[in-house]
This record gives sequence, C-alpha cells and structure tokens, in this order.
Amino acid sequence: MDGEPSIPLFRTPDLRGALPRLADVLASGQLAGGETVQAFERALGEYLGNPHVLAVSDRSAALTLALRAAGVAPGDDVLLSPLVCLATSMPLLALNARPVWCDVDPATGMPTVDTLADALTTRTRAIVVYHWGGDIAPLVELHAFAAAHGIALIDDAAAALGGTHRGGAIGARDSDYTVLSFYAVNPLALGEGGALVCRREADLERIRWQRRYGIHLPSFRLPGGDLNPASDIPVGGYNFGLTSLAAALGLAQFDAFPARIARHQANGRWFDRALADTAGVTRLSRRTDALSGYWTYGLRAARRDAIVAALHARGIGAQRLHLRNDRYTCFPRAPRTLPGVDCFDAENLALPCGWWVDDAARERIVDCVRDAA
Repeated sequence: MDGEPSIPLFRTPDLRGALPRLADVLASGQLAGGETVQAFERALGEYLGNPHVLAVSDRSAALTLALRAAGVAPGDDVLLSPLVCLATSMPLLALNARPVWCDVDPATGMPTVDTLADALTTRTRAIVVYHWGGDIAPLVELHAFAAAHGIALIDDAAAALGGTHRGGAIGARDSDYTVLSFYAVNPLALGEGGALVCRREADLERIRWQRRYGIHLPSFRLPGGDLNPASDIPVGGYNFGLTSLAAALGLAQFDAFPARIARHQANGRWFDRALADTAGVTRLSRRTDALSGYWTYGLRAARRDAIVAALHARGIGAQRLHLRNDRYTCFPRAPRTLPGVDCFDAENLALPCGWWVDDAARERIVDCVRDAA
C-alpha cells in the first residue's frame, strides 16, 4: 500500500557504533586473531553461562568441528530433519558423511525422540537438531536419547541466540555441542561468523587447535619467532578462525544486542496472542519450560501463498523459512515417508518478528494475515 513503510523479514543492525573498536584493531595490525577474538569468546561465554566457547569463521565451520569431535567419519550416518538451512546440512557432505532424514512433529517443525528412533541406524554417530526459527527443541529428551545410544547431540542454535531452556541460555548445558551464527541478519551481527559451544571443557581443548590447521599455537614457534621443528600436528584441521575485525564488531554490540533479542521475544509473544483465534492459521507449539529466540515468527498457514502475496503487496517481508533439503539431488532421498515433514513444509511461513518491528508494524502484519488467511 502506497505510503506505508516497508517491514523486512530480516534486517542488519546499524553497526556504526563499532567504528572505534574497528579502528583500534586496524591500528594494532593484528587482524587475523589474538586478544580481540579471545575477548569476544569470554564475553560470549559470560552471556551464555558457559565458558567453553570457540569463535569461528561461520556456522558451517562450527558444525564441521562439532561433527568431527563427535567422531563422524566418512560413511557414518548423522540424523537430522530435512527442514534445515543448507548451512546445517552441507557440512555433512564435506565430511563424506550420510545425512539420514528423520521426520518432525508438525506442531513444531522439529524432530522428537520417536522420529529419531525411526531413523536410527547402526552407523549413526550424531544427531543434529535445528531450533526452528529460534524455537527451542526438546533438548532434555533428545540428549537422553542420544546418550542412551552412545551418540552425540549437536544443536544448531543459529536462529536461537537469546533463547532460554529451563532457565538457562541455549548453549549453557543441554547438548554436547551447540552451534551459533553471527550472520549479518542475526541480532548479534558480525557480517559473518559463528561459535561452537561445548558442554565439556575437555572437548573444547581437543577441538581448539583444529580451528587453525591443527597447529598447537603455544609450541609452534620458538621464543625468537622461528618455526619450531619439534612442534607436531597429530590431527589436521581447517582455516576456520574468526577475524579480529569481526570479533571487534561483536564486542561493540554486547551492550545492545540483548535489547534486540528482548524485542524479538516481546513481538513473538504478542503474535502468539494476536493470532490465537485466526482461522486458517496454526500457531506452532512452543515449550513452557523454554523461551524462543524468535528470529522470525513461525507458523503454519493453509493459504500460505495467498498470505505471502498479500503481505508483499503491503511491503511486508514473508516467506517459507527453509526448503526441505531432501529435494536437492546432492543429498540422498529419504528411504521412508515423512508425513510430518510433508505437512509442515506445505504450510510453513515466517513473519517479521525482529527488533525493527514496532507496535504499529506488528498490527499491520496481523491485520494482513487475518484478511488473507
């Protein structure tokens, strides 16, 4: 509608306040790593209530390190839903592992113990669960299932930063490994970047040196700076380091991003109430012992395409959040029917829910959804 401001589905925060920190890094000449990255890791660990944090170049890097730490090798199976971002599924192919698609609860878009049990194989080494749109998966049950079968639970919380579970932050304690993303449109935005959060300190220490080719940095150079021929690399690694510039961007936002997340959550809970009795719309089931990060506001809509068209006509961003990954020919086809995935994929819809959505904007969104549903 003419004259109405647009409401995008995603938006990058204004990061001009980070310029002094970026200037300090540029002046230091230490662009690739070092104390700024370590300071970012400490700040993130304090926020999460878990100091076992490794900052990395992006979300897929964090997931690759988690899969390797879980013992995933070529030919091994990893259970996950096909309703994930490609950043979640592609690391499996990079490790020559096999994604085994599991079904989801159509009320949440996420796996359950029962759907995982149906997909379990003798070659399963890990489970990857994606917190749909920032909503929180049943982590206690999933971790107990994984532990009972001697496999690792990795939760992809790229959309769930700021979400809580049983009173603690996502990443504090409930999974063996938690993956975070600081992509440009996340509440803590570094342009690109990620973190791997480990349940156990021993896992963090085992993984740390794989971030940079497997080099053991304390022994790699002699006191004078020359390379140390006695320093070994027993396990190879990657070039997955977070830059000091990206870390400086993150450090500059630690005062601001909790308020951004709080607005996401306030909007999400408002949408929960406002859409409660809307015909043709099914609100997702969200846990009573958790608080979603509400990266987007996810729901199911029988007339999704009509709603999206109506929202776009009024300058409001909306879309299905992810395409099911088992449609891509680079992945194996699911050997069984996945009725929950079929149902959820046909109706999944993401609405703007972020810090830029003010009270008037969310009223516009709901009015439009009601009219089109």
